Amino acid sequence: MESQFDSADENYWNRSSRAAFSFDDDDDPDMGKSGTISDQTKPSTKWDNGIFNDDTISEASFDNSAALGTLNHLSIKAILSDEALKLVLQEQTLDDHVLAKGVTPEEELKLLRRQIQSTLYSPNLEATVQKLLHGKLAPLEMFKSLQEKQELLDTLLANGGDAVIGVLLFLKRTLNTAQFNGILEQRPKALEHYLSYLRQSGDVSNYIEMLQRFGRHQEAALRQFQAAMACSELSTRKQQLQRLIDAYASAGVGIIPLYEQIFHAALKLQLLQEKEGLSHRFGEHATPIELLFVCCTQNKNWKDQDMLKLTSPQRFAADQDISPAQYEWTALNERAQAQAYADLECIFERVSTWHPLKSRQFHISFDLALAVQRLFELQAPATVLQLFLSKMSNSSEKLALAQRVKCIKAVIDAMVSLKQQQELQQLKETLPERSEEQFYCENALKSLQSKRWTTDNIKLKL
Repeated sequence: MESQFDSADENYWNRSSRAAFSFDDDDDPDMGKSGTISDQTKPSTKWDNGIFNDDTISEASFDNSAALGTLNHLSIKAILSDEALKLVLQEQTLDDHVLAKGVTPEEELKLLRRQIQSTLYSPNLEATVQKLLHGKLAPLEMFKSLQEKQELLDTLLANGGDAVIGVLLFLKRTLNTAQFNGILEQRPKALEHYLSYLRQSGDVSNYIEMLQRFGRHQEAALRQFQAAMACSELSTRKQQLQRLIDAYASAGVGIIPLYEQIFHAALKLQLLQEKEGLSHRFGEHATPIELLFVCCTQNKNWKDQDMLKLTSPQRFAADQDISPAQYEWTALNERAQAQAYADLECIFERVSTWHPLKSRQFHISFDLALAVQRLFELQAPATVLQLFLSKMSNSSEKLALAQRVKCIKAVIDAMVSLKQQQELQQLKETLPERSEEQFYCENALKSLQSKRWTTDNIKLKL
């Protein structure tokens, strides 16, 4: 009975007299007797630029004469090109199939046969590279000869990506050391990839070994030094540094002398920390500049420093190869923070080497304007600022800097040097009455006027 109703229902809806329902029945053109649109009539012009004409990818606009108007009869070549179909099949061939539970023996046999074929037969380079670049797994064991492995690596290097590391590790596992190093030597880009992998993975020993093997001794020495200084215990750092010094002294490899000086200075630093206990403020990993700051704090005699004492600032700076500019800048900051301004002049005093009997002279190894600006930031008194500003030889720069740090006496001295009498008079009127700065400005004006009259008298006599 049900089959009769089903057949009747199907015949009813398949009749040609039953037209499909449309929301546009009112606007549709005349229908023929068969219920279809007449060939002579076309839809209204309001749909010419409508959404249906623009829908170039919809099924309504899909025209495939070979498909006979139904999706069930579409050919796969009508959807994919031959090249795209070939890539899809190659990718399926290279997939690693994991046997699931409940697989029939026939399906298991097919999977195993496909895996054996992909392993035994010649590899497909393009398909493997595409899978690796997209982050997919691909069997590399099919690349057996040295030439095939080199072609695979060269193709990946040309495209870039993290897949290069995986191929390099595959080459290292399947090639001997000489072949692997030869490949890296001929391909500097591959060498950088491998060194980056060793560095990021923390394999310090192999990383240093590869640097030394390819003649990059300076980088290897620097990395060994960093590894030695990274040791947590002071005694271990000292042992590693001593071992490093002995190794490079006996090896005779190409390393710049500066690194040897750094190794010796670092060892002296560890011995000093162990003996004098200078790590109480900045910790065991303190830098030489930080320890110099501690030495400046502990020093009590700046006029005549004891060079036999290891913690003497000058002795410590010499042992650690600290430049004079770094030494002076560190000492200036420490003494200014301690408000020991009387020691500042001793820091910048030097005895001339060519004339030892000559008196000490002021000498600074960095920009004098920078020292004045730093003292102003540390709230040094005006007398200290005037002392350093008086050492400047350029009067214009001295005037600008003195105005910036608000040192009135230095401003007055600069104006006198520039013979700016009118500006001095204007400055005097802005100063507080009967203040020290006002008296200083008045004396500067008198001095400037007397110098002018003396000059004029000399000209008249001539």
